[in-house]
Amino acid sequence: MSTRIRNAAKAVTAARVRSVSRPRGLWVEVDPGFHVGNDRRQFLGSITGTPREGFRAFGPQSDFVGLFDDLDVAKAAVAAAASSTVVAPEAEPQLS
Repeated sequence: MSTRIRNAAKAVTAARVRSVSRPRGLWVEVDPGFHVGNDRRQFLGSITGTPREGFRAFGPQSDFVGLFDDLDVAKAAVAAAASSTVVAPEAEPQLS
């Protein structure tokens, strides 16, 4: 195996490991203590709070997901809740 191929394979493996540990989506702190998440397809949800008081996580329809001590854990929980609420689009009716 060439060095170039081996390095490319290592880079892909490292990218997979990093992506597993990161919360999905883009998260922005729009106000102090108020974070919102979005990915390319949908609104993920929001998180309010501080490390001192804990982080309250809410899903895409403002449903309460939970209270967390760690912001990254709260983000992952919101992303998981959002992915479980995704409904498959209905098929278009067939014209006869």
